Amino acid sequence: MATVLYEYAAKFICGVQKDREDLRLTPGVYGTEINVHNPNDHTVRFRKKLALTFPPGEQRPGEILRFPEEDYLRPDQALAVDCNHVRAKLFGGSFPAPGYITGFIVIESTASLDVTAVYTTAALDEQGQVTDQRGIDVEQIHERQKSGQPELPDLIPVPDETGSFCNLEGGALLVTVKNQGTAPAGPSTTQVDFFQYGQISLPTPPLAPGQLTSPPLAFPIPPGCGDPDCEFRITVDVNNDVAESNEANNTADGICIG
Repeated sequence: MATVLYEYAAKFICGVQKDREDLRLTPGVYGTEINVHNPNDHTVRFRKKLALTFPPGEQRPGEILRFPEEDYLRPDQALAVDCNHVRAKLFGGSFPAPGYITGFIVIESTASLDVTAVYTTAALDEQGQVTDQRGIDVEQIHERQKSGQPELPDLIPVPDETGSFCNLEGGALLVTVKNQGTAPAGPSTTQVDFFQYGQISLPTPPLAPGQLTSPPLAFPIPPGCGDPDCEFRITVDVNNDVAESNEANNTADGICIG
């Protein structure tokens, strides 16, 4: 997985506690569901682990159990980590005696996420049956930023082999945009300012790291520009839709000699 930049530690408690002499938890049924949402415009990868506090209890640290798979979420996707998932993946289908666990689910991700925990409880009667006394609580899990530089896209206008931005075809100025960053860039807008002849903006598609727009963006040359010369300024991500590692290299000036 890429560099871990963010971490979330959500309290996790799952199972059934029937022993009225066990003061760790009051008798009842406990459930936890941790919801993870990707608010970014690119795919985010993350991994999970369970840090147990019980068992063993008695002010002794428990095991740290890592989930075998790495997860990923595309933009706006969400998933849940719940008791059934943890029980199946880490405990072979059943929690250890006396039938419940407590600890923390720790999520380590390559980008910022929305993480919310939903806790549900139900009381038990004298016969150990669930009563009508139930509760639910929803908590937003705080984000902890880890050390290291974030992986971000970096959009730039690309000149031709001679270093010129004057690339003409069929009465249009062709502009190539490249993502030279280390993370995907979502959709953006590229603008060409022909100064006294006006401005033209075109949508720019999402670009993976190292990817260029293909075909180039075609900006029609305004009437009068090119008599004799046509000066212009290219600005990628003109509306600042993409968070970039370098915002200072989005602009390039060019001229087409008439």
